[in-house]
Amino acid sequence: MIIDNHVHVGWFTDGYHSPKEIWVSEMAAGVDGMAVASTSTCAELYKDVCRELRELIRFGGEKVHPILWLTPRMLKLNYPLPYMLHSKIKWQGIKLHFESHPEWSKNRTLLNKALDVAKLLDVPVLLHTGNFEVSHAGRFKDVIQDHSEQTFILAHGRPIEEAIDVLLSCSNTYVDTAFMPMSDLQKLVEEGLTDRILFGTDAPINKVFFKEIDTSMYIRDTINQTYKILGDKADGIFSRCIYGE
Repeated sequence: MIIDNHVHVGWFTDGYHSPKEIWVSEMAAGVDGMAVASTSTCAELYKDVCRELRELIRFGGEKVHPILWLTPRMLKLNYPLPYMLHSKIKWQGIKLHFESHPEWSKNRTLLNKALDVAKLLDVPVLLHTGNFEVSHAGRFKDVIQDHSEQTFILAHGRPIEEAIDVLLSCSNTYVDTAFMPMSDLQKLVEEGLTDRILFGTDAPINKVFFKEIDTSMYIRDTINQTYKILGDKADGIFSRCIYGE
């Protein structure tokens, strides 16, 4: 059983990635289920987002775990959030991206509203972590500790030292391995954090960086590299999914 906990669909900087493309690529790579957020959200294309997730659900049913990517604009306007929440899609996670939407870091009231949506839906919060300071894992420590009753996932685990500190300090936190260097994954294992790791690939964003590599091949290669690092611990991590619990 392999669950890809970090997948995207929709419009991105390199063009459009259709639900069929994503489904076929993941299945061809041997993936059994996926947690998916639509990158069309960044263009505020709410109808497209719902259409894309519905189509993926038609392909995979309960194998597809829809993640609702929230933007500040969605919470400021009257219609986007109700539209998404009443779309009959069973959202199983909330995603926040502080690099794409830096207002989250400047407006704590708005951020708390986003976390309230996750609380209302009783779903985990996926936080993009990256190399820019606004999205460093350590920047989220206070927020995570202030909301100890909620579950958080540090996407990518960057920088890894900060991610490890948050994981060791906050028992309500996981980390996914999307675009994570194998050396960082090894550090998580050495810290005894294997039970807090969620396997993820960030597919099909790989096409931005590795245009010549087929997405299914990229996913398979990521699976194989992960097996090499984790050994007999791999199966437990590959099958772990906290979305929809």
